[in-house]
Amino acid sequence: MKRRRIQGAEAETTMDSPDWTSLPLDVLTKIGEKLPVPHRACFRATCKDWCSALLPVVIPSPWIFLVGKNSDTCNFLSFPTRRSFTYSLLPERHGVRYVGSQAGWLAVYNENLDVSLINPLTAARICLPSFLTLPNFELVGGSCVLPHLHRISRFFVSKVIFSANPTTHNYIAVSLYGTPQIEIAYAKAGGDKWNLLQTTSTQNRSYEDIMYHNGKFYCITVEAEVFAFDLSGVSPTVTVVAERTSLGLTYFDDHIPCFGVIQIYGKYLACSSTGELFLIFRREVLCHESLGWKGIMVWRYNPQRQPCWEAVKNLGNKSLLIGINNAISISTENFRGVRRDCVYFMGALVRTIVDDRPEFILRIGVFDVERGMWARANYQLESHSQPPIWFTPSML
Repeated sequence: MKRRRIQGAEAETTMDSPDWTSLPLDVLTKIGEKLPVPHRACFRATCKDWCSALLPVVIPSPWIFLVGKNSDTCNFLSFPTRRSFTYSLLPERHGVRYVGSQAGWLAVYNENLDVSLINPLTAARICLPSFLTLPNFELVGGSCVLPHLHRISRFFVSKVIFSANPTTHNYIAVSLYGTPQIEIAYAKAGGDKWNLLQTTSTQNRSYEDIMYHNGKFYCITVEAEVFAFDLSGVSPTVTVVAERTSLGLTYFDDHIPCFGVIQIYGKYLACSSTGELFLIFRREVLCHESLGWKGIMVWRYNPQRQPCWEAVKNLGNKSLLIGINNAISISTENFRGVRRDCVYFMGALVRTIVDDRPEFILRIGVFDVERGMWARANYQLESHSQPPIWFTPSML
């Protein structure tokens, strides 16, 4: 076999592995221009020569990730520009469910409860322990092919959040799972199972949301308690951020008892780029007739006062993006198509009446914090097999 030594390097290039970087610039440019938009990003990230051969196509993020009805097509929509495109690099698209998104990665699992983190732009994959290893998960007879497994797999895991820039040898993932009581489990690189995330302070509680920020995982219970977990050590450590008695309800002018608010409102956590912690209460089902009604509460954590949650009257030039993703805070100064001072809820369920019959529409809910009312979004999502997901692209 002929070999060609590269001058000044110890590596050798064989006839079986050609040096693609030696392609003429005009040929590289023609190849790159034929590629779909997302593939161009991968093309330019290959090496310096390939990067210089193709002008960058800037698609402002965040994006909205959409799964087609047949689960065989995936589309992305640039939220600020409303530019959409189809992408086909995702592996195993059929029969999978997406349960998390953060920093360019998606959490996905199949009907056998095998779970992975994937980067759709690079096709990188990190295999996590099977969800069959989740604590308290029982199948009659121990079989994973029981008829009811498909039903379990669709609803058993509600959300997965993971540490930023994960790699095969360095990741921490946390999942919300179970029904009707939702528990928390975690998995770390090198482990072969999911572990129950429970301490003396957090046992016997049901959870509604989780979030990763600055090296810690924050969670909120049904009773609006907030805990912060540090999983970087050998054993988890927990900090009580807010107790259930620390929630004041004077901001909410409907005079609904605290117990009622806790029961009929979904709870979400978010964090700004400056580290401010937010708690959002939202009615789970909206209706067109009440879109102008204050069906949401936004609170900011302030440890210097009691109660420690204070009502938020405006977010300034920021907006919060809420869903099964790790909550995103964006500055709206450079985004014409994004409203300032708003909370965007992905996949809000809106009840409406069509031909005297109730129907439910999946749409992006937009709440104007300063005005204290819902705004009608310009985005009405078509029907999809799964709820859309907020997504921030990354080549890492």
